[in-house]
Formats: sequence, structure tokens, C-alpha cells
Amino acid sequence: MESVKSFLKHHTKKNHTIKKCESCGGELEHYDLYIQGELKAKVRDDICFTCRRKKEDEEFKEKAIRFREEAKINHFNSFSVKPLELSGVTFDDYQANNASQELALEKSLKFADENLDKTTLFFQGDTGLGKTHLSYCIHNHFIKNNKTSIFIDLPSLLSEIRNTYRDSNDYRRRTQDDIMKAIGNCELLVLDDIGAEYVKPDSNGYESWAADILFQISNSRLGKKNIYTTNFSSKDLNRKYGMMSKRIISRLMSNAQVLKMEGKDHRLKGLK
Repeated sequence: MESVKSFLKHHTKKNHTIKKCESCGGELEHYDLYIQGELKAKVRDDICFTCRRKKEDEEFKEKAIRFREEAKINHFNSFSVKPLELSGVTFDDYQANNASQELALEKSLKFADENLDKTTLFFQGDTGLGKTHLSYCIHNHFIKNNKTSIFIDLPSLLSEIRNTYRDSNDYRRRTQDDIMKAIGNCELLVLDDIGAEYVKPDSNGYESWAADILFQISNSRLGKKNIYTTNFSSKDLNRKYGMMSKRIISRLMSNAQVLKMEGKDHRLKGLK
């Protein structure tokens, strides 16, 4: 009985040519394979071994870079506390009902595309006017464009920091330093609802602990991209944060586009 090796030797034919790779001068194999006189395969290398290996190395590097970028974005975003009711909303969902809201939308879109010559957006106005909605959309826009961003309201942030004081021996728990480092290093910080937090006042009637945290944050964010929102007037913030209020407000307002929003609470639409 004829062996496979013997069969292939006597019944196959290979028309074989070597061509040079135009990119690197390496070898490209071109051949036609015949078995028992019938053409079974045409092999035409379109890339040589050297170029193929180089291409695979480049693809591996690109994947590694994308993985690191995604891991970095996810790391910072893991510090976010986002309102569930805004999940999935976009700029298109925002309905501006007056000139101040139209201006807020216009500036938000420019800020999201980094076409605004300000490093900070400062939204001020009553609840339900869309300050958080617009801020949330900008946060998502940054992330989609591979930028690191943290979205959190000040009451939740202070609560997160308080939680670090418990079980301090648990190495798996985030520390206050971890949180403040992330806050200071992200490319965009959205700090929502400044002034809405409640911290037990000190003997002078001021929320000195909250003021100290807010001062550290605003100081670490100078010259970086920020969005701050508040329902409070500057007078109210001065009263709330006491001796540190001027330094805090000065830093929050540094190179800021102030957007004072007016109107009726969107959430109460249709309520009689």
C-alpha cells in the first residue's frame, strides 16, 4: 500500500516563486499546488514574515495602550457617585425654557468639546433647572473621549471620606488620601451640590471640617478642568464656610464661566 509521504511525492506538484516584499525586502512566497494534476490551492503571501511580525507587535502594543487607558478611565470613574435618574440622558434630552438655560446649554456643549476659554464652569441657581443634567452630560462626554473624569456631589463625597475613618486597619478600604489624590489628578472634576452637605457646626457656628475639605479640593483643582454647581448664593456660601469661605470661593471661581440659571423646577412640570 502506498504511503501518504510517497503519494504526495509522486502525485503533487508545486509551482513555486519567491518575490520581494516592497516594504522591507523580505521574501514573499507565491505558489500553485497541484494534486494529481488538479489545481488545489493558490497561495499568495501579501505580507512577509518580518512585516507580519512587526504588524502583530504593533497591534499588541496598541491593545496594551488601549487597555491601560480604559483601566485608568475606569479607575477614576469608580470614585464617581452618579444620580440614577440621569442614567442614559444626553444633551438632546435637555429642554431649555429661557435665555439663561439656553446659555447654559450652549456653554456646556462648548466646554464638553473643549472649545471654551475657561477651565471651570460654575452653575448657580435653584434646584431643578438642569445644572446636574448638563454637568452629567459633560462628564460622560469626557469619558467617551478617553478623558478621566469624576462626578460626585459634595454630600456624597464627604460621606465617602467619613467612611474611611472606620476600619482603618482594613488595607482593602480606600483611604482619604486615595480619594483626595484621585480628585486632584482626574482631568475633569464635577463637584455637584456645593453647600447642600450638612456637617455639625463648630463652636463658632461654621462647618469647619467641610470647609477644610472643600478648600483642599478647590486648591488642588486650580488650573484644571472643573464643573461646580450650587443652589446657594455667594452670601450663603460665605455664611456657611466662615473664615475659609473667601479662599474657597476665590479658588472655585478661578478662570470660571459663571452660569446663573433661572426658571421653574423642571421636575415639577405638570404638578398643580
